[in-house]
Amino acid sequence: RGAILAVPKAQYEATVALNFTPLQRMRRVLLPQAVALMLPPFGNLIIELMKGTALVSIISIADLTFAAQQIRGNTGETMWVFITILVLYFVIAQLLQLLVRYAERRVGRMLGRRPSKDKGMKNVAAAAPGAGVTG
Repeated sequence: RGAILAVPKAQYEATVALNFTPLQRMRRVLLPQAVALMLPPFGNLIIELMKGTALVSIISIADLTFAAQQIRGNTGETMWVFITILVLYFVIAQLLQLLVRYAERRVGRMLGRRPSKDKGMKNVAAAAPGAGVTG
Protein backbone atom coordinates (compact mmCIF):
# COMPACT_ATOMS: atom_id res chain seq x y z
CA ARG A 1 0.00 0.00 0.00
CA GLY A 2 2.81 2.37 0.85
CA ALA A 3 4.48 1.79 -2.52
CA ILE A 4 1.23 2.54 -4.36
CA LEU A 5 0.80 5.74 -2.36
CA ALA A 6 4.41 6.69 -3.16
CA VAL A 7 3.74 6.81 -6.90
CA PRO A 8 3.57 10.51 -7.83
CA LYS A 9 0.06 11.94 -7.85
CA ALA A 10 0.67 13.31 -11.35
CA GLN A 11 0.78 9.73 -12.66
CA TYR A 12 -2.67 9.04 -11.24
CA GLU A 13 -3.99 12.30 -12.62
CA ALA A 14 -2.58 11.46 -16.05
CA THR A 15 -4.44 8.14 -16.07
CA VAL A 16 -7.66 9.94 -15.20
CA ALA A 17 -7.02 12.43 -18.02
CA LEU A 18 -6.47 9.52 -20.41
CA ASN A 19 -9.85 8.10 -19.31
CA PHE A 20 -8.41 4.80 -17.99
CA THR A 21 -10.72 2.62 -15.95
CA PRO A 22 -9.64 2.05 -12.32
CA LEU A 23 -8.40 -1.44 -13.25
CA GLN A 24 -6.37 -0.08 -16.17
CA ARG A 25 -4.90 2.65 -13.94
CA MET A 26 -3.75 0.13 -11.40
CA ARG A 27 -2.51 -2.52 -13.83
CA ARG A 28 -0.81 -0.38 -16.46
CA VAL A 29 0.53 2.62 -14.55
CA LEU A 30 0.41 2.47 -10.76
CA LEU A 31 1.42 -1.14 -10.00
CA PRO A 32 4.49 -1.26 -12.29
CA GLN A 33 5.86 1.88 -10.66
CA ALA A 34 4.89 0.69 -7.18
CA VAL A 35 6.74 -2.60 -7.72
CA ALA A 36 9.87 -0.68 -8.67
CA LEU A 37 9.58 1.38 -5.48
CA MET A 38 8.80 -1.67 -3.35
CA LEU A 39 11.67 -3.96 -4.39
CA PRO A 40 14.57 -2.50 -2.34
CA PRO A 41 12.73 -2.57 1.02
CA PHE A 42 11.25 -5.95 0.13
CA GLY A 43 14.73 -7.38 -0.47
CA ASN A 44 15.93 -6.05 2.87
CA LEU A 45 12.91 -7.59 4.58
CA ILE A 46 13.54 -10.99 2.99
CA ILE A 47 17.15 -11.02 4.20
CA GLU A 48 16.12 -9.90 7.71
CA LEU A 49 13.50 -12.65 7.91
CA MET A 50 16.06 -15.19 6.73
CA LYS A 51 18.47 -14.10 9.46
CA GLY A 52 15.94 -13.73 12.26
CA THR A 53 13.88 -16.89 11.85
CA ALA A 54 14.16 -20.42 10.62
CA LEU A 55 12.49 -19.36 7.37
CA VAL A 56 15.22 -21.07 5.37
CA SER A 57 13.44 -24.36 5.94
CA ILE A 58 10.91 -23.22 3.31
CA ILE A 59 13.58 -23.46 0.61
CA SER A 60 14.30 -27.08 1.57
CA ILE A 61 17.25 -26.37 3.84
CA ALA A 62 16.92 -27.74 7.34
CA ASP A 63 17.18 -25.21 10.15
CA LEU A 64 20.93 -24.65 10.15
CA THR A 65 21.23 -23.59 13.77
CA PHE A 66 19.45 -26.71 15.00
CA ALA A 67 21.67 -28.88 12.80
CA ALA A 68 24.74 -27.07 14.14
CA GLN A 69 23.65 -27.76 17.72
CA GLN A 70 23.29 -31.46 16.92
CA ILE A 71 26.74 -31.61 15.29
CA ARG A 72 28.23 -29.72 18.23
CA GLY A 73 26.61 -32.18 20.65
CA ASN A 74 28.03 -35.17 18.76
CA THR A 75 31.53 -33.88 18.05
CA GLY A 76 32.13 -31.32 20.78
CA GLU A 77 33.49 -28.89 18.16
CA THR A 78 31.89 -25.47 18.56
CA MET A 79 33.86 -22.84 16.70
CA TRP A 80 34.15 -24.51 13.28
CA VAL A 81 30.53 -25.64 13.28
CA PHE A 82 29.25 -22.13 13.86
CA ILE A 83 31.75 -20.58 11.43
CA THR A 84 30.39 -22.96 8.80
CA ILE A 85 26.83 -21.92 9.63
CA LEU A 86 27.86 -18.27 9.43
CA VAL A 87 29.30 -18.81 5.95
CA LEU A 88 26.18 -20.68 4.81
CA TYR A 89 23.86 -17.90 6.00
CA PHE A 90 26.11 -15.35 4.28
CA VAL A 91 25.92 -17.26 0.99
CA ILE A 92 22.14 -17.57 1.22
CA ALA A 93 21.78 -13.84 1.97
CA GLN A 94 24.03 -12.96 -0.98
CA LEU A 95 21.96 -15.15 -3.33
CA LEU A 96 18.76 -13.49 -2.16
CA GLN A 97 20.36 -10.08 -2.61
CA LEU A 98 21.43 -10.96 -6.17
CA LEU A 99 17.91 -12.09 -7.03
CA VAL A 100 16.40 -8.86 -5.72
CA ARG A 101 18.94 -6.72 -7.59
CA TYR A 102 18.20 -8.65 -10.79
CA ALA A 103 14.49 -7.98 -10.28
CA GLU A 104 15.22 -4.28 -9.63
CA ARG A 105 17.23 -3.97 -12.85
CA ARG A 106 14.59 -5.78 -14.87
CA VAL A 107 11.73 -3.66 -13.54
CA GLY A 108 13.83 -0.52 -14.05
CA ARG A 109 14.41 -1.45 -17.69
CA MET A 110 10.73 -2.24 -18.21
CA LEU A 111 9.80 1.22 -16.90
CA GLY A 112 12.48 2.90 -19.02
CA ARG A 113 14.49 4.06 -16.01
CA ARG A 114 17.62 2.23 -17.09
CA PRO A 115 19.03 1.57 -20.55
CA SER A 116 18.39 -1.84 -22.03
CA LYS A 117 21.25 -4.30 -22.41
CA ASP A 118 21.67 -3.81 -26.16
CA LYS A 119 21.97 -0.02 -26.03
CA GLY A 120 25.17 1.47 -24.79
CA MET A 121 26.20 5.07 -24.22
CA LYS A 122 27.87 4.99 -27.64
CA ASN A 123 24.50 4.67 -29.38
CA VAL A 124 23.01 7.44 -27.27
CA ALA A 125 25.86 9.84 -28.05
CA ALA A 126 25.71 9.04 -31.77
CA ALA A 127 22.03 9.97 -31.91
CA ALA A 128 22.46 13.24 -30.02
CA PRO A 129 21.65 16.44 -31.88
CA GLY A 130 24.74 17.92 -33.47
CA ALA A 131 26.70 14.67 -33.13
CA GLY A 132 27.67 14.69 -36.81
CA VAL A 133 28.74 18.34 -36.80
CA THR A 134 32.44 19.00 -36.83
CA GLY A 135 33.81 22.33 -35.95
